[in-house]
Amino acid sequence: MELHRLGIKFFVADPTSINLEDFIPLFHGWIQGQALKGHLLIDVHDYSHMQNGPGILLVAHEGNLSIDMSDGRPGLYYYRKAPTPLSAVGHMATVFKTGLDACRLLEKEAKLQFKMDEFLVIANDRLEAPNTEETLVELQTALTAALQEVFGPLNFKLTRDARDPKERLTVLVRT
Repeated sequence: MELHRLGIKFFVADPTSINLEDFIPLFHGWIQGQALKGHLLIDVHDYSHMQNGPGILLVAHEGNLSIDMSDGRPGLYYYRKAPTPLSAVGHMATVFKTGLDACRLLEKEAKLQFKMDEFLVIANDRLEAPNTEETLVELQTALTAALQEVFGPLNFKLTRDARDPKERLTVLVRT
């Protein structure tokens, strides 16, 4: 499976600590300093007017970051758009590391805390990765290997969100 449109969302530990407008100047500062390694940071979009929407979006050539408000669970969502010249496990690990790096920057600069015991992995390609149990089974070995490469030798419980098979494949990861 050639899956490169992949994302990860880390939930904020205290959802009441989020003030979306605070992220606009912060993300502009990231653009000025090109703060995210391996990414050409380009622009900031304000979607704070959308209920349960993408919040504040930082656009990069390689992928996008947002302070995502979907499903009423605020968090940092990193979505990789561009393929990497790596194996499936290596590509997934790169996505997870980038999301984790962005979390660390936000913890330092915005004084946020993120939950690391529960997060989402989202395949943003319905054709390549339909939201089926078969797709999860096919991805499970590579996904677990990439998670262990980034987070260490933990036991991961992977649960597919099966509420709507027309939605993107979304896997809840718990440690």
